[in-house]
Amino acid sequence: MPRDKPISTEIGFRGTNSKMIGLSDQFEKVKTHLLQRYTRVYGLYGTAGIGKTTLAMQIYQDEEIQSKFECRAWVTVGRVHQQISQMSRGIIAQLCGNIHGDEEIGDSPEEVGDYLKKQLYGKNSLIVLDDVWEVTNAWYFYHVPYIEMGCINVLFTGRHRKWIGDYLEGSSLYEVRYLNEEESMELLCEKVFGDEICPPQLHKLVTKIAKLCEGLPLLIVTVADILSKSEHNRDPVYWNEVAERRNSVFTDAYNQISKVLFPSYDYLPQSLKMSFLFMGVFPLHYDTPPFKIITMLTAKGLWCDWKCLTDLGFDYSLVLRNFRSVDKTSCESTYRKYKTCWLHCSWRHVCRGEASKHKFYRVLNKLIDAGEEVLNGQRGLCLENNILFGIKEFGNSVRLNCASFTRSILFYGPYHQYPIPIDVGFRLLREIDALTQRFYTFPVEILSLVQLKYLALTCNGELPATISKLFNLRTLIIHPHLNIRHCRAPSYVPIQIWDMQDLEHIEILGKSLVAPSHVASLKNLKTLVGVNASICTVLELSKRIPNIRKLGIQIELTPYDDHNNLLSCFDCISTLELDILKLSITNPVVKKDHAFPVTPGSLKLPHNLKKLHLSGMGFPWEYMDVVGSLPFLQALNLRSYAFQGSHWAAKRYSFRNLRFLLIEESDLVQWKPRYGSFPNLTYLSMKHCYKLKEIGKPASLTLWSSENPTRMIELEDCNPLALISAKQLIPDDGVMPHVIVSSSYYEKPTTIKLERQVKHMTNQERQVNRMKYYGRSKSDVEEEDDDGDVKKFPTKGRIMKARAKMRRMRKRMVTNIRMIMRKQRRAQTSSSM
Repeated sequence: MPRDKPISTEIGFRGTNSKMIGLSDQFEKVKTHLLQRYTRVYGLYGTAGIGKTTLAMQIYQDEEIQSKFECRAWVTVGRVHQQISQMSRGIIAQLCGNIHGDEEIGDSPEEVGDYLKKQLYGKNSLIVLDDVWEVTNAWYFYHVPYIEMGCINVLFTGRHRKWIGDYLEGSSLYEVRYLNEEESMELLCEKVFGDEICPPQLHKLVTKIAKLCEGLPLLIVTVADILSKSEHNRDPVYWNEVAERRNSVFTDAYNQISKVLFPSYDYLPQSLKMSFLFMGVFPLHYDTPPFKIITMLTAKGLWCDWKCLTDLGFDYSLVLRNFRSVDKTSCESTYRKYKTCWLHCSWRHVCRGEASKHKFYRVLNKLIDAGEEVLNGQRGLCLENNILFGIKEFGNSVRLNCASFTRSILFYGPYHQYPIPIDVGFRLLREIDALTQRFYTFPVEILSLVQLKYLALTCNGELPATISKLFNLRTLIIHPHLNIRHCRAPSYVPIQIWDMQDLEHIEILGKSLVAPSHVASLKNLKTLVGVNASICTVLELSKRIPNIRKLGIQIELTPYDDHNNLLSCFDCISTLELDILKLSITNPVVKKDHAFPVTPGSLKLPHNLKKLHLSGMGFPWEYMDVVGSLPFLQALNLRSYAFQGSHWAAKRYSFRNLRFLLIEESDLVQWKPRYGSFPNLTYLSMKHCYKLKEIGKPASLTLWSSENPTRMIELEDCNPLALISAKQLIPDDGVMPHVIVSSSYYEKPTTIKLERQVKHMTNQERQVNRMKYYGRSKSDVEEEDDDGDVKKFPTKGRIMKARAKMRRMRKRMVTNIRMIMRKQRRAQTSSSM
């Protein structure tokens, strides 16, 4: 791989007093920590062009920083830096003034430390080491003896967390974030229009263009430079072409900044480069599950695992992440796994260029992209225009130039509902991803691709029994064009699928699965989701998939089925070593008069479950004691009357590790966590619970955790009394949970966000706050109710005041709702007239 030009170390500050736009929150945080001497060494890291140097310059030039640190030094280290002796003399010259020729300074840390100790005695100093690629040598300045005494502060900036994080504590590391939409628009207008105001006719287009830059300051500035130099920079037609990507502005900007971005890719270990390049194959704003990336690269014969994607996202800051539901309110540095990931548009451009150059894959949009020089020897084809195979010239070019080399065909263009044949002579294909390409019937030409390992199709037709010819297949994904069931015999997965012993992932939506009569098992199968099954089938499945880790099944119940047989399904499933379980009843009809037996051990679940999704069961809330005892459960989703009943009083000290709880469509009236339950709950979501009136206080609002400091309560289309109850939850640490309320009752959905932050208190202050809230003095007693919960009795006067306040709040809320309804009726009446 070609390397970038050497970047030698530059001694001295080269910055200017230009205005910094955005990142004010991070500027204040780092500045405050520096002034308070929070620690001695700090690190700013992030992808190229994110604004690390600009942020460090603003800190370096700040008046308060200058007054605090009498001596300051700035060194741009670069990828190829000078010798330590030269760097040390340059830093000493900035900190202590010019060095006289007769002064001899050694190169060892001790000699440098002795000199600094003489020159800087009693002075606070700040050293900024900018653009550090490897900390090993730069760390030299931190380990000299005088610096260890705490007189000198060091601020690193670098592209990679990996090297900086090895030497710094997590609390002194700051990942420079991307700009939000408002900051992006402000920066774009500043660079294009200067001191002028953005013309009103361009406001919407400027907003759209700024959004397309996806918050990367370097891309925003580059696009702004191209726009400002254009003679049409006040023409709305020209701006509209840029916003719709109908001209070359963004392509030119990508090409310009690629010179800055490429060294980060070139610096990657060889084991990560192919994984990173492959991520560029996905279209814009395509959130890709890590499992899909790992599976598809493995099908190509390339190595990729969770550690590869973790390193790219956290250690090298090259992959954007979307966290799982259980991590919604947590600090990004706490959890290293994520739900989906994607590349910034500028990095996507770099990856596609490099991949095409090395014949890894080629992205095709137009017929002119199918030239001989472009396609010759390409091992992967990615179509962002799905109708290309319908053009005869394109098919001929593919057949002549790359059909014998191609290992993968990926359709990532807009969804195309009419089938197009793709049989152009491929024989060595290993993966086909055609979920955006509809097939009326299963394409039989695929059955000859015996080396196929990954197959994803959209097809409403029946799967042929001969699919077992694809004996090397590891991943099989079949989605229906429309999820509409016909009034005829159900569609079945062919029983021959049990002969495909290499299958690891089956995702077939809307088709029924049956277990074979002959002895057969899929020992390599890890994921089975989307299929329909009867209770009898579920009982047999547990014997045929012994190593399953993720199971998602829709159970079909007829009016004649005994609902109590559902418990036998869970009894069989409990023998599996599952991490994720998703069970839902197709078209559930919850019977109010039906009573499940409530005895110890009625409901059984796999012991190691981490995520549980249930829908339409109609179980009593007493069964939740079994769920609450699962030691590793982190996420629990309950939909469509999965449990029914007006009251749920969670068992004491239950749900020890649960962080995410969703209850949707329920007749629940009161949710009451008992003492010590839900100690780690950070996200509570209640949706369409129209009877909900009371939300209890989980232990997570009492036992504060530094790892999960934020708590979120989401109420969507719930009883207004639930909001009043949520507002009364005052945690012991004084930090109110974020309460988000949304409603679709009105014509336009409304959202209310209640958020109040209070500084963390000492233990004594927390005790006083609890006494004030509960209205108790030190002599007040604590008694236990029938459930064993601690019950705190406030004084009579405080009880009366609280009740009166509650009545006033209810009265105001009812009055407001009535006023809004009257206004709507008047508006409807006037419109009809």
